[in-house]
Amino acid sequence: MSDSIFKCRKCGVYTEKSVHCDVEASLVIDGARRVKLSKLISGTLRHFPERLGLKLDREGFVGIEELVKAIKSNKKSYSWLNSEHVIALAMLDPKGRFEIRNGKIRARYGHSIKVRINYMEDREVKILYHGTTKERLKDILSRGLRPMKRLKVHLTSSVEEAWQNARRWNRSPVVIVVDADALRNKGMKILKAGKYTYLVDKVPVDCITKILEG
Repeated sequence: MSDSIFKCRKCGVYTEKSVHCDVEASLVIDGARRVKLSKLISGTLRHFPERLGLKLDREGFVGIEELVKAIKSNKKSYSWLNSEHVIALAMLDPKGRFEIRNGKIRARYGHSIKVRINYMEDREVKILYHGTTKERLKDILSRGLRPMKRLKVHLTSSVEEAWQNARRWNRSPVVIVVDADALRNKGMKILKAGKYTYLVDKVPVDCITKILEG
C-alpha cells in the first residue's frame, strides 16, 4: 500500500506527511486510490492510450486535462478525479515514472508503443540489476536479456528495487547482476530513464556476472 499524498496548507508543496510546516496538511489522494490511479496512468501512457480514446504525441505526451477527461469518461469509478490528483501522483512517484511539461504528462520509460524520448547516456554506473524468476533463468542464461514486449531492457541501480520487481511475479524470485562496463565495452549505450531506472537494447550473457537467489 502506498502512502497517501497531502498538500501543505502553508507552502503548497505535495508531501506524504500529514503535517507540514507545523500545520496539518490537506489530503489530496489516499494510498489506495493512489495505487489504482498510478497503475491506470502507467498502463495508458506506456501501452494502451487508445483504450481511453487518447492519442499521444511523438514524444509520448498527452495533456493532463485531456487525460483526466478521458479517464472520467471511460471509468465511472473515477468521478472524483481532477488534474491535481495526476500532478501530485507524478511529482511524488518514487521511481520517477512520469514527467510533466507545459501542462502535459508522459511516462518516462516502460513503453511498448513507439515514442521518441531523448534520454541522457550514463557513463558512471558500474553495477545494474534485473529482477526475474527462476523459471526464466534458463532462457536468459542462454540468450541474454531482451526487451520482449517493451522497447528496451529495463535495469535498475537499486538491488532492493530489483527484488521488488522479481517478487511481483509470485514465483521464485531471482536478481541478475549486470556489469555495466562490460555493456559499454561492447559499444552499448546505457540510458538513464528514472531515479534508479536504466535502459539498454539488450544484455548479452557474458555481461551477466552473478545470480542472486532469495
